[in-house]
Amino acid sequence: MKSSHKKSNRMLIGAGIFLAVYLLASVIFGTVLIDKFSNESVPNGSFTHVTVWRNY
Repeated sequence: MKSSHKKSNRMLIGAGIFLAVYLLASVIFGTVLIDKFSNESVPNGSFTHVTVWRNY
């Protein structure tokens, strides 16, 4: 019984580490892509900032 608990705990820890690394890599990759495409599509570095207010 204890061996199955150790095995499942190890698998959960491994899955958590994998998800954390995957999330970090996707965030970094996404920001690099956004920076790359936003710099190409905006001429002269000018942009329009829009603020949306919602009343709940």
